[in-house]
Amino acid sequence: MEGGIPEGHMVLVCGSAGTMKSTLAYYVLYHEILEGDYNGLYITLEQSKSNLLTHMEGMGMNSSAVEGRLDILDLSQMRREILTEGQDMWMDFLSHLIQLIQRVESCKLVVLDSLNALYSLVNFQNPRNELFLFFEKFRDLGTTTFFIAESVSDAITCGEYGLEDFMCDGIIRLTMRNQGEGFSRYIRCVKMRSSRLDTSFFPLLVTETGFKIIQK
Repeated sequence: MEGGIPEGHMVLVCGSAGTMKSTLAYYVLYHEILEGDYNGLYITLEQSKSNLLTHMEGMGMNSSAVEGRLDILDLSQMRREILTEGQDMWMDFLSHLIQLIQRVESCKLVVLDSLNALYSLVNFQNPRNELFLFFEKFRDLGTTTFFIAESVSDAITCGEYGLEDFMCDGIIRLTMRNQGEGFSRYIRCVKMRSSRLDTSFFPLLVTETGFKIIQK
């Protein structure tokens, strides 16, 4: 991409299980906050905060370096309670989530992990309208937001409903390919509004210092 991700964009980070979607999103959030003068929020609906931090520390991202500027909102327990009590709580949950984001001072970056976990809370009657309202609530926040979504690597669409692909401003797809007895990771920017980009797959290396994209 020429110029990176435009500020205020909503970006879908998709791929099959094990493609390091969460790690990549956290990596971007961590380094932008580390090098910038603003705050960010990572919302986890599946993995606990302690497990998330342990994994990221193992990837060389010291949480103390961004303490007070990168908040982790662990909603995994709340999600379990909603699933137990019933899906009528969905709208209250969404409204509460937006309010929590708004309370983070100088919040410019948000990661929601994941859309699939969020969708488990509700049976959409009209996905197009309901998802439109959902994404518009996030767009109104004015933050740069990364939505993590699990998808089949060779699927044409990235989002579970296919609508997310159109509603988000950008799509980053992660994939793995068999290479002999092992596999290699690849990254592709499918789209990014207001940016010129190469939509090819590029090798993605995981090193001791983080991610590295091998350019052609």
